Amino acid sequence: MNFNEVIAETKRPVLAAIRRYLDADYFYAIDDVAQEVYMRAYRSLSGGKLREASKLRSYLYTIAKNESLRMNSRCRREEMKAEKFLETEKRRIAENQRLETADTDRSGDIKNELGNLPLHYAQVIELTLAGLSNREIVERLRIKPGTVKSRLSRGLQILRTRMA
Repeated sequence: MNFNEVIAETKRPVLAAIRRYLDADYFYAIDDVAQEVYMRAYRSLSGGKLREASKLRSYLYTIAKNESLRMNSRCRREEMKAEKFLETEKRRIAENQRLETADTDRSGDIKNELGNLPLHYAQVIELTLAGLSNREIVERLRIKPGTVKSRLSRGLQILRTRMA
């Protein structure tokens, strides 16, 4: 049996396992989990570890379950890191705003520079300044938590460079 046949025969149970065990908040990672399942299956099949076709479906279902649970943990860790980073950045931004409100010309410059940033950076910074949490920004912009973190960091770095 070639690998395309393996995928065609096991696609439904694998996706069912992923949907069952992957938290709904992380459904954006379904493709990543499915890819990992089939990569592991390919390595096992090409290595001769699994010879009986009858066990293939249950084997892949188990891999899908375990990979889904791993992805849940990975996504939770990423969210926690992003939340911690956002809280730090919010405090830093709030402190900077307090210092900048004393100099009204400077704050006008910041607003102008924020308008000159690429849109994807400016959106994340504006939503952060508006007090939205990482999860709210993820939901609103439909991007991954790590993307929020990197866009905020890079956007602020660009702002600091332009304002220096």
